[in-house]
Amino acid sequence: MGPVLREDEKFVIESLCAKYSGTYRIGEDPPDAYMSLNGNEIAIEISILTQHVVDKSGNPVPRLSQDTGVLRLCDEINEELKTDIPSGAYVLLTISSPLNKIRQTKADLINMIKEIVQKKAPIEEVFEINGNKGEIQTLLGERPSGKKIIGVVPNQNSSPDILGNVLYILSDRINDKVNKCKNIVHRPLWLALFNDYWLAEPDTYELAMGKLSIKHPFDKICLVLGNKEVHALYET
Repeated sequence: MGPVLREDEKFVIESLCAKYSGTYRIGEDPPDAYMSLNGNEIAIEISILTQHVVDKSGNPVPRLSQDTGVLRLCDEINEELKTDIPSGAYVLLTISSPLNKIRQTKADLINMIKEIVQKKAPIEEVFEINGNKGEIQTLLGERPSGKKIIGVVPNQNSSPDILGNVLYILSDRINDKVNKCKNIVHRPLWLALFNDYWLAEPDTYELAMGKLSIKHPFDKICLVLGNKEVHALYET
């Protein structure tokens, strides 16, 4: 079985094709794909821009590595309590990551949510359980997903410096792809970056790109947003 595209990679290449009126085929990884445009094939390497946070040793790690446990916890609580939440209401559960004593915290949260939803009225209640701080809000309405427990996950180890975060993310991804694509001879070669760091706007990425001085082989570097917008960050 040959290379296949992940869903996020497929989203990116389809966004590029929509922007430039092209078609695509899967590549050899690397590159991830080829886009046919005006009779030419452009090699496309794809990557994801995700926020980094610091671990216990002070080293940068992808934020999702710390947030995954909390998001999974929220999904598990949703599965256990979805029949306990009345119709026409849902719960917004805000809890920071990384999380302490996940199993014990889960049991305490379930009991707390059960008690709150019995009041059948919009309520906001702040909590601290096993050193984990957060808030439970009961809200009126229905979520399109059908979920009854919606998790919101602030990260205690994240930096508020959005430009600094973007500089690190861009540098990390470009350097990684320079190494991965060093043996690709096909030209043109583009790098397409999907923005999964939703706090950062295209203007911030453009500013950061102007501050970087990384030697790379890419003829074009594109930023792809969640609404399929495509912004050129660099082009020869």
